[in-house]
This record gives sequence, C-alpha cells and structure tokens, in this order.
Amino acid sequence: MRPAARDGQSRLPDLSLLDDSPPEAILITHAHIDHTGSLPLIASLYPHIPIYATESTCVLTEILLRDSVHIMEQEGLKPDGETPLYTVEQVDALLGRIQPVSFKQPFAPLVTAPDILAWYMPAGHILGAGMLYFATPEGTLLHTGDISVTDQRTIKGVDIAALPNADIMICEGTYGNRAHTSRREEERKFAEAVQETLARNGRVLCPAFAVGRAQEIVLILKSYRASGHISPVPIYLDGMVRSVCAAYQGQSHDLHPNLQRYLKNARRPLFVDPGLHIFAVRSHERAELITRKEPAIIISSSGMLSGGASPLYGATIATREQDALLLTGYQDEESPGAALLRARPGLPLQIGSQSVVLACKVEKYNLSGHADSEQISQVVMKVAPRHLVLVHGSPEALASLKQRFVDIRVDVPVVGSKLNFQAVRHRVLVPSMPDVEAQTGLFDASPRLAPIDIDEQPQIPSIESLWILAKKLGPLRPWTIVELGQAYYGDAYRPTLRPLIEHVFKSDTSAYFKRSRIGAQSIYQPCETALGRSIISDEEFADCIPEMSLVLPSRVIQDEIPQRVPGAGVVAIVQGQKNSSPYLALTLAPAQNGGIRMITDGWKAAVRPLSMIQLLPDVRRTEWLNVPDETNKMRLKQWRQQLDQAWIDLFACWRRCQQSSFSFTSLCQDLGLCQADDRLALGLELLNHGLLLFRRDGEIWHPLDEQRVYSNDGFAHHLHLLEAGAGSEILVNGRPGRLTGRSNWRLFEVYWNEMDEDESERMARVRASAIRLSL
Repeated sequence: MRPAARDGQSRLPDLSLLDDSPPEAILITHAHIDHTGSLPLIASLYPHIPIYATESTCVLTEILLRDSVHIMEQEGLKPDGETPLYTVEQVDALLGRIQPVSFKQPFAPLVTAPDILAWYMPAGHILGAGMLYFATPEGTLLHTGDISVTDQRTIKGVDIAALPNADIMICEGTYGNRAHTSRREEERKFAEAVQETLARNGRVLCPAFAVGRAQEIVLILKSYRASGHISPVPIYLDGMVRSVCAAYQGQSHDLHPNLQRYLKNARRPLFVDPGLHIFAVRSHERAELITRKEPAIIISSSGMLSGGASPLYGATIATREQDALLLTGYQDEESPGAALLRARPGLPLQIGSQSVVLACKVEKYNLSGHADSEQISQVVMKVAPRHLVLVHGSPEALASLKQRFVDIRVDVPVVGSKLNFQAVRHRVLVPSMPDVEAQTGLFDASPRLAPIDIDEQPQIPSIESLWILAKKLGPLRPWTIVELGQAYYGDAYRPTLRPLIEHVFKSDTSAYFKRSRIGAQSIYQPCETALGRSIISDEEFADCIPEMSLVLPSRVIQDEIPQRVPGAGVVAIVQGQKNSSPYLALTLAPAQNGGIRMITDGWKAAVRPLSMIQLLPDVRRTEWLNVPDETNKMRLKQWRQQLDQAWIDLFACWRRCQQSSFSFTSLCQDLGLCQADDRLALGLELLNHGLLLFRRDGEIWHPLDEQRVYSNDGFAHHLHLLEAGAGSEILVNGRPGRLTGRSNWRLFEVYWNEMDEDESERMARVRASAIRLSL
C-alpha cells in the first residue's frame, strides 16, 4: 500500500493481478503499513487462505491497521474526503486469521503442499521483522523483506554469517545506490543538535515513524542524557508512538539482548518512565503542551509531518528561532517533511492546516533501518543465489544495485510482470528463459527417475542408494528428508512416503551423511567418500531407481494413522499444521496407506494424510458422495459460512472447565450439543482459537491458568462481560442497550433500548472491545 500516493495514483496495489493466480497463503514480513495496509481487503477477497506473521508483527500490525482505519474515517468526514478503503470489521476479520509463528520455527504454509517448509529469520529492520526462507523439493528461496545489517538499539541487525545459501533470492534495494554514514556518528550529531537547542532554552520536535524510529530516538536520548551530554529536560511521547512503545516492551523477547538484560536487572520501563521524566501525552494534554515554552523534547508521529500529532507541534515550533525540528527518517518528495527540508528561513511554509513562517533550525539525520548498497552486497554474497530478484527500491537504486552482480542472473521485475522458474539439474530452481540451456549450460543430462505406481507397496531405500543419489545430483549441498524422498521416488513421491526415508536415518548413517540442523529442520550433507569411492557412474545412478520387490513394513505407515479412521461420507475438521486455519472436510473414500481422499471448503478433492484430521464430530453426509466434487466444495463453503456465525464462545467454555481437562467429545456432551452444527462450530472454534485459552495434549485439552488469561486486557474485558450476563445494561459509543447472553470469540449480541429510524432489527452483533458496562 502507498499511504502517501500522489495525485492520480492509487494507494492500493493492483489486486486484479491476483485474479488469474489467486494466493494460497499470505506471509507477512513486517508490520509497516506499506507492507500490510491492503491486507484487510485482500483477506476479505480470499477468506479461507492462511495468513502468517511473527508474534511481534501481529501485535504491531493491529496497532497500525486500527490507526489506519481511524485516519480514513476522519478523512472521509471531510467535504472532499475519500471513502475509507476498508472497515474496522474487515480489520478485525484479518487480525483473527493471522497465525503467529516464532522465529526459526519451520512450518508448512500450504496445507496442500506439506513438503514445502518455511521459517522466519530476524531481518533487523523493526521489531518482529523477518526474512522468509523456503525449502521445497525443487530448491530453496530466501525473501529478505526489509533488512538492516547494522545493529540498532532496539534490535540486532541481520547476522550475515548465519545466513543459509539459497537457489533464489528476492532482495530489497531501498538504498541500492547509497552508502550509509556511521550510525554512531549520526547518533552523536543528533545528540549534539538536541543539546545545542536545549542550551538556548529551545524545544526540540522529533517527528518520527511510530514503529521503530521513535523507540530508537528514545533510547538514544536516554543514553546521552545518562552520560551527561544532554540536559535532563522532560521527554514527551505523543501520537501512535505511545501504543507502539508499549507493544515493544510487551514483546521484549524479540528485543536486543542488551534491552532484555536491562528489563531483567533494572526493573524499569524502557520508554515511558515518569521517574526519568519521560511522559506519554494524552489527547487532552496536547493543547497545553503545544503552548509551553520551557525546554523539552517531543517525539511524535508521523515522521513525515503528514498526519498524527507532529504537525500540531510543528506549526508552533517552526516559528520559534530558538527551537529545532530534527528529522530522522525518509521523507517522500511530496511530503510536508520534504517541503520543510527545502524551505528557507523567513518564507511561508504549510505544516498541517496552518501556513507559518519558518524560523527554527531544521536538520535531518540518517538513522535508517535499511541496509545500504555495500551491506546488501555482503548479504547476497553470503546467500550465493543462482538467481537474484531485486525489488522494493527506486528504478535508479535497483539499476545501480544490479550492476554489482555480474556473475549471477539478476532480474528487476516491474509491477505486473511474472517470473517463472523450472527445475534444472535436479530439484534446483533457475528462471525459465528462452535458450537458457544453450546460453548457460545449467541443464544437466542426468536421467529423471521413473515414477512408481502409487498403487504398489513402495520399497524402503537403502542408505547406499540415498547417498549415490545425493552424491550424483547435489554433492555440495545439504539435503532434507523431503528432498531425498523426492530424489528417490521421483514424481510418485507423496507426504505419506516420508516415514520411509526417516526410517533409514534412524540407524547410524554417519559414514554416508553428515547430519546438522537449520532451526528445527534436520539436513544431511553427503560425505565426500563412501563405499570406498567418491565418483558415481551413470550405471550406478540408474540402479538406484526403486525396485518394487522390497515391501515397507506396515508399522511404519501405521504409526501415522489415528486410532479413529473415518470411512467415506464422514464430515471432519482438518488442519494442515498446528495453529493453521481449520477446514470443514468431507471424506470421499475409505482410508488407505495412511491417506484418505477428501474435499474441504478450501481445498480441492485429493488424497491427504490422515494426520490432518483433527476432530470427528460424529456427523455424516453419505448422500453427498454421488454428486460432483465442486458441488460438495460449494456446499461445504456455504455450511462453513453459517458455522462461523454460530454463537459458540470459548471463553464461556474456559470458565466452565476451569478445574478440569476435557476431550472434544466430553465437552460436547457436557455442553449438551446435540445438533451437528453446534458440534462442528465448537470444533472449528477450538482449532481456530483454542490454544489461546487451553493447552492441547493429543485428544485432551487443559485450561490455562487464570493469571495468564486475565493478563490479556482484551480477554479480561470479554470475561467481565460474560460475568455480567444477559440483561446487563451496556453502552456502545454512548448508545444504551442490553446484553442478550449470546456471544462468540469477538462479538456479543446486543439488544438496543431504542431503534434508529434506518434500523429494522433491535439486536446487533457488536465487537466486545466497543462495549462498556453501564455503572
């Protein structure tokens, strides 16, 4: 999204480009609004695809998107204002679907392709920002998102030495044609400018990006003030800076280790700390602070003076000769901040809604959270991709950056273009281009493995066969279990065959492979020499094609089959992995070889692992087996939409089960859920949100303790509303009503005391956060 789109430009990306190739999952690199601002719309267009982000990104995204809605609503009230791009309800729907993922925790983002793994690695840009690394049967890919190599005070920069190699790399190039000055030197100059202003009894305004930059400025000021280089005047935090500072402290596990030690040992707040004269400014206090003349430092959003509280302060401070306006971030060329940098003292200048005559000192300092051209080059050299794709930068910056990499293929795609990749050698990705084989010689004449008849019982590979395959196809790189399975079984490989490869590595294989780990993922590097030789002939390679004479012991596959195996026509609730979105499924055939053919409200009909079945609510639709798959998928979608509206409240279940654990079946019995829809709705809610209130141990769910649940302000508020009960008098934005006693994860049903003229119903669904109990 382009928050500062110029006249004639759309703030939204061209979503029509997704029509021909709809997304199957969304993975968020970080929370900045240019990366998340359109997500409420995209999520509403694709309501059933999974969405992933790191935990800290989830927290910051909520703050930014709610602020975005508020700004759009305020703009829409103006005579020439635009209609908001999305509503708070769409934001709520998006936030409820984002699945938090920890750094370095492998997960399968596509339920339909469980052999594609991804994990986040710290990107060093802002709190929670992550690079995405993908390991697929065809090769590996690294998407950097926005990265910073230099350590910041709030977070550490990218650890270049720890970066893995990747076949394809998609890399940002924001500063592809620039070199940063020393960050510590920039901090020193900034601190000197602050102190010079304070020494002449002036005030300092630091317009700052609310996420990342504002927190850096607070810590810089605290450090220089503690060392005596800055006078101990009050520091005021205003605008969205307040809530983001609270979020940073709340996500301390992702902060710089130095800050984690500070919080543990000093037991003081990091940012707002009245004991150190660092104050959060409330809206009703702002007008009085603007008129003050005593020396002070004010940090406020937005960083470009384009909105928020900073223009309100800036319009006054700009007119005072002893004051200073110190910018620390990128300024769009048409932003008020850029106009301020170009302005000359004594001439009129527009700041916010006011025209003022500039008199104060104006300076800009480089505290960038992006890597510069040299740092990007170091990152690319470490990753050593076969193919580099440069994005997220001006044409000049990307063109300059491209010239640094003459030995690898580099693409600088334009919006709307497509890059296609195909396998070369074996399971390695390179761009699909005309005459690429003749130009580069990258294609290998190694024979393709013959596919196995999947109706046959597959054989267990020998460790010797796996070593020969890895040695012939990729001797210099590590292999995953999935890649070895793909190499051995060829096009017939499927997830249910993975236990066969794992079975081989349960014995001592150190003579053939060196085992190591990337995060939680085991990888296997073929040894240089085994079987008394290091060179593999084509005949030996061909002999590794599986024979069908060796049959897998049944117990290897049986380990993955759940105790309750459904037949055809059973309605189940399935889930690709822990914390992913659940789906409503219909089994289309009996289980076989650890898999079962099914169709869901989000997936097409296919054979999938039995382990995906999470709950069996004892519901059957055998009469649906004789209709086309697409008809069943549509039926499941419509059914799912109805179930998502059900009044099933997990908070009520948590209160009811405070002292006891339960299974899904026993909970249905305890709640008296006789109707199929009620059991299905409860099952979907458990898999959607249950791990926020319960701990799951196989089939058994254990309620989390009260202190942990009530420590979440939103959860505590929801529980207070439940405790108040049906008939309780409430207010929603000043409008009186009563609770009916029905609720779900985010909504309560409200009965209005009086109806508006344009309303046809007295009852409405209202977000819990908007409800206040009447005193």
